[in-house]
Amino acid sequence: MKRICDWKSPPRAREFAGPIAVVCGAWHVPALQAAHTQKNDQALIKGIARRKSIMTWAPWTGPRLALGYGYGAGVVAPGWCKHLWRTRGRRDAATLWLATIAAVLRAKGHLVSTASLIEAERLARTLAAIRERPKPGFEELRDAAIAALFNGEAVLWALVEAELLLGADVGEIPPDTPLAPLIEDLQRNQKAARLKPEALERELSVDLRSESGLFRSTLLHRLNVLGVQWGRLADAGRSRGTFREKWTLAWEPEYAVRLVENLIYGPTIEKAANGRLIQMLGAAASLDTLAALVQSAITADLSEAASAGLVALEARAAHSSECLEMLASVPPLADIIRYGEARKTETNRLSGLLERLIVEGAIALPYAVRDLDEQAATTLVGAVRKADTAIRLVEPGEGVLDAWRNGLTGVLEGPGSTALLAGCAAHLLYEAGQLSAEDAAGLLGRRLSPGTPVAQAAGFFEGFFSTAGQRLIYDEGLRGAVDGWLKSLDEEAFIAHLPLLRRVFSNLDSMERQRLIEAVLGRTARLPAGLTPAPDGGEGWRRHLERLGPLLAGGV
Repeated sequence: MKRICDWKSPPRAREFAGPIAVVCGAWHVPALQAAHTQKNDQALIKGIARRKSIMTWAPWTGPRLALGYGYGAGVVAPGWCKHLWRTRGRRDAATLWLATIAAVLRAKGHLVSTASLIEAERLARTLAAIRERPKPGFEELRDAAIAALFNGEAVLWALVEAELLLGADVGEIPPDTPLAPLIEDLQRNQKAARLKPEALERELSVDLRSESGLFRSTLLHRLNVLGVQWGRLADAGRSRGTFREKWTLAWEPEYAVRLVENLIYGPTIEKAANGRLIQMLGAAASLDTLAALVQSAITADLSEAASAGLVALEARAAHSSECLEMLASVPPLADIIRYGEARKTETNRLSGLLERLIVEGAIALPYAVRDLDEQAATTLVGAVRKADTAIRLVEPGEGVLDAWRNGLTGVLEGPGSTALLAGCAAHLLYEAGQLSAEDAAGLLGRRLSPGTPVAQAAGFFEGFFSTAGQRLIYDEGLRGAVDGWLKSLDEEAFIAHLPLLRRVFSNLDSMERQRLIEAVLGRTARLPAGLTPAPDGGEGWRRHLERLGPLLAGGV
């Protein structure tokens, strides 16, 4: 007698005569082949205390069921199989599938007429007859849709293929099945936020000024802290800086497993995120890492982690003397202070800490830029530029600004400063108005003179113009200094520095490059046809501004 059973409910060999066939995966075969007696198993578990446990299910999604999405024995097209199951025994299965294709196309903005659908169905039935099949199958319906609905463009089928064949369905756990506390809390939050988990990506825009938008954003940020990246910010660098965030949502089944793994930190999303972030704060080894974690805590509205992070940040800042760490911690703190209003964040405590970090970083900067290699100099230049942008963003007091500018001046005038950092400092001082156009042109003339080693001159040039190439269009003095330096290079040195020049001017668009060429060739800029320069243009604009000012301020 043969017995076929599932591996989840294996039979006892003594209950049946003859061989037993067990349907299972290859992973379970060694356990079934090994001979173990019931007596030995009972001896192993003897003395072990009994503990209550709860078993639950993790929902799967359509894409995860597909063959090419991680599960080797999966279904190639879950969406098509779902359609076959729902239309079993029906004669209009082909019509319903074509209607589904039309709905997807119309949702994407394509025009699909009823006449085209009728022609597609007729063509599908004709193809089935030609291929000697009893009724249209997937291939016939696909070919007919491409011919009648996609104008013969097979490439367009890829626009709807994933949505049709994989689908965006997410399985549901039966209501009588016990759930892990974090999964239950997630479902409550999803219902409150009116966010349905879907397998395929979709965009979500939230307004932080509304309670519902702020709640959705907070939930997604807390899940990110837990490693559940259901939502990803479309532009993480800018989204915190406005009242609106753009997210890309896509649910994966393993997120349920990750939530269960975070149960050690707490039974709810908020408590677990607080617990995990506090642990990460304790393991943070640098000041900039601490600042980024504090930013995450405040963004996710995790008060416990934010308080612990501020204490750790203040303690670390009091003992830190690493310039790069201090400068790298300025941008995240500046974002919190500048855009805290959108999340109703108290920033008084952070303001003093940020000002202290700016001043201490400025003091350490002239000593940190000495004799650096290329990689270290590039890293520090990035940190200096981001810190300068953040300082201008928060607009600190004059004392803090003076300290920062004094630090940049120390870099520029320091005899041992790396050329790349010196050029960066000169550019920032020039943009801040601390260095006049005449002084900047004279400085470039000296730094790019023939007596300066080519490597140092190139480093200073890159540091100054890497983000300010358009300055050469308008500033004749700077353009003349650069032109003189390029003319002084011999052919070999000029060819060696061509990649540098291309990198510096790569941020210019085609129009700016054309204007720069015209400026170098000495061509006079021409106004568009029909426009003539006004003789009192400056005075007219000032009168216009005087009139607009009260109107913009809400006056009469």
